[in-house]
Amino acid sequence: MSKIKGGDMMLFSSTKSIAYATSHTLEITGETSDTSNKDEGGGDWSAQEVNLLSWSASTENLYSLDGKGSNFDDLFDMMIAKTPIDAVFAPKSEATTDVPEGGWTSSGGYKGKAVITSLSLNAPNGDYATYTAQFQGVGALTKVV
Repeated sequence: MSKIKGGDMMLFSSTKSIAYATSHTLEITGETSDTSNKDEGGGDWSAQEVNLLSWSASTENLYSLDGKGSNFDDLFDMMIAKTPIDAVFAPKSEATTDVPEGGWTSSGGYKGKAVITSLSLNAPNGDYATYTAQFQGVGALTKVV
């Protein structure tokens, strides 16, 4: 069984990884409708049918003005543009622990178009500044093969 550590999974926005990430999340959900009726289940059990699928992603990062990936300012520009971006949630291709000169590249994973729906910068006294970003899928999320 091949296991992938969380540090090897990356979220890429418009082909660049998001710099200084501490955590990424991908969530896929299904909207359901109740199809319960008297003929199936005798009224004791509900029955559900998935109507629509949706997906979202989020990232938690250390705030920085540099890095070889997208930073807060890049995501800010993408958000205020209000246009969908390419998003990929995938393992990094490189086996190294240090960012390669051209930045991380992805290998496989899942891709789709997304809009940034939330961008939050946190600057606690005596600690490192961090930020979070929320992405909402626009259309299908597909496997990268």
